Amino acid sequence: MKKKSLLFIFLFFGISLSNAYAQDWAAAIKVSTLGGNIDIYRSFGEKFNVHLGYNYFTLIQSLGETDDYKSEGKVDLNSISALGDFFPFESSTFRITAGLMYNLNVVDATLTSAQDIEVGGDVYTPEALGILKATIDFNKIAPYIGLGFGNPTGGDSGFSFVFDVGTMYQGSSLVALEADGLLKPSATEEQENTIEDNLSWFQWYPVISLGLTYKF
Repeated sequence: MKKKSLLFIFLFFGISLSNAYAQDWAAAIKVSTLGGNIDIYRSFGEKFNVHLGYNYFTLIQSLGETDDYKSEGKVDLNSISALGDFFPFESSTFRITAGLMYNLNVVDATLTSAQDIEVGGDVYTPEALGILKATIDFNKIAPYIGLGFGNPTGGDSGFSFVFDVGTMYQGSSLVALEADGLLKPSATEEQENTIEDNLSWFQWYPVISLGLTYKF
């Protein structure tokens, strides 16, 4: 009996909320500093939207080469957003956006020898010297706050644009080093801590995005 009563209450409030607020749907395709993005929007009245999004981008880039060493980096941007928009002014597309990001962004860097190296008369091949790898990631749950223009669920059905500027708090960088061969002694916890200290300024990730939206 109690279960039926609770179910009735949930259904009552769900129907009441649906009737109380106009609910419109929209989708968006964006480019941003988090990568390519797809968002799904739903409105709750004229002042509130909620939207879920997925961001992805991969870049592999040479970080430089000297006579002795060469290095390569790979950036994987991969995140899921759950955000809400608040429109503080009547008949305006200006909004305040806040929420959470599931942050799977990772940076990988690899250092290898470019040629044989002679030390004290002994010659060491690149295979003997080994490979040094560094992996940098961040807090998985990252709060987001930003400002934007454009209301994907506002007005008539059709296309429109959105623009956002904000920041994601990703916390301190988490560095893991791995090495083999003669480079293995370089992969120490002390060295990991040193790199983390050097990256301590990068706790806030800037987010700038521009997108095309479509209201259904």
